[in-house]
Amino acid sequence: MTIEPPETGLVVRYSFLWSREHDGGEREGRKDRPVCLVIPLDVSEGAVVVFPITTQEPLPGRNAVAIPDTERRRLKLPGDRPCWLMLDEANSDVMPGSYHLVPIETRPPRFAYGRFSPAFMRVVLRTLSRLIRSRQVRIVERER
Repeated sequence: MTIEPPETGLVVRYSFLWSREHDGGEREGRKDRPVCLVIPLDVSEGAVVVFPITTQEPLPGRNAVAIPDTERRRLKLPGDRPCWLMLDEANSDVMPGSYHLVPIETRPPRFAYGRFSPAFMRVVLRTLSRLIRSRQVRIVERER
């Protein structure tokens, strides 16, 4: 089984737990989806923060970055609809080794779609920095 080392911009398939689900007592995500690993917190421990990718247009008041079609196509993200990287909520976890990580393919096992480009990640990190300073990011810590 090959799991890529956690790096900023890596996009993997993951069972993301939204904060509203967590607040309702759920402990598992309802849907496996691509997520972007944006912040490796502690490389030696594998602690990371992942942000969900969705095809649903964000509601007013939510904070997200539109994923350019070129990025979506290059990574072969599922579907052909526009995608957004939600930046106002995240999951903290440990990778590799998280049982919330889901293979994209099973033979051979593959977990990563690839990495977002450095240019797109600069936009993401600039936006995320502003949201963190204004305390607009909610992080759900996943059970390990």
